[in-house]
Amino acid sequence: MSGPPAAELVAEHFGLGPATGPMVPVRHVSQETWRLDTTSGSALVKRFWEGPEVPWRADLERAMDIERQALDAGVDTVEPIQPPAPQFGAAAAIDGHGVFRAYPYLEHRPLESGDEIAGWLGTTLARIHQLQQLAETPALSWWYGQFTPLPPERWNEWLGEGRAQNRPWAATLADRLGLIHELGARILDVFSATGPYVLTHRDFEPWNVLMTPTGEGGGAAWRPVLIDWDVAGPDSAPLEAAHVATVFAMRGRDRPDVALVRQMLTAYEEAGGHRVPRRPDLLVRLLGMRLSKLRQWVEVALSPTGVESAERADREVLDRLERLPAQVADVTEYARVLSRAPGPG
Repeated sequence: MSGPPAAELVAEHFGLGPATGPMVPVRHVSQETWRLDTTSGSALVKRFWEGPEVPWRADLERAMDIERQALDAGVDTVEPIQPPAPQFGAAAAIDGHGVFRAYPYLEHRPLESGDEIAGWLGTTLARIHQLQQLAETPALSWWYGQFTPLPPERWNEWLGEGRAQNRPWAATLADRLGLIHELGARILDVFSATGPYVLTHRDFEPWNVLMTPTGEGGGAAWRPVLIDWDVAGPDSAPLEAAHVATVFAMRGRDRPDVALVRQMLTAYEEAGGHRVPRRPDLLVRLLGMRLSKLRQWVEVALSPTGVESAERADREVLDRLERLPAQVADVTEYARVLSRAPGPG
């Protein structure tokens, strides 16, 4: 990747006034991000693509529209900085450097396991799910591991390629093939039978909730804020609600706290969220994410960019294949316990 553009250039493209220092890298998982300090304040700058045009522009424009609807509905999130001359939405193209967005920089701390936000989670997700309900069942997204959609034969082809290349994980993939096919079929069946479907955040995870300081109420306090709407799009409202409740109830724990799941889902439904039926198959989103990561690493292993990436990909694929049966058993047990817990649904 190329280096960041000059701070003065970014500040100019977003109308922020003169920069008071260089761009400072900020850790982020999917895109490069920097902190930019200017005379008008500090901004978080994110690069989406190094080229002049984002290949997934239509998806990003849709995500920006959902983000705007959420802001208008009062969801606790951060309003993007609108560039004076956007390429589209709130994105600015900087010649020779790519396409960028910027947000006011939030002073914050990460979400901690002791933060009591179950009520906020439920209310916030309910507000998002009320933005726009879809009339038809959408295509499966990356989160379910079956986007494209992915036919079972593709896994058979990857196994053949792995054997031909003598990859160290080929034999284990052969052993897990039946389980992978079973999971794929289960995910497709559950998703197609679990509406209503809505436009939503789709990446409502603990790392996308920041705790920001506030002096409201006469003293120092912390307020949760939902960030990173870049992949917002269509999903099943009940499946996302069950997923969000479970992953947030697992913070700092080996298994989800059933009481926290119940609190979140109760708040969600009381705030106007869609009914979440208590069924032992509602956590297929977690299983789909396992398949998605596995698929990603298999593709890297079969088409490596270098010796190190091939070796790392082989280790990742083998490790994920070896752990898959235990992960499936765990998620199945979580769903079984949650389906019997008292509460809404």
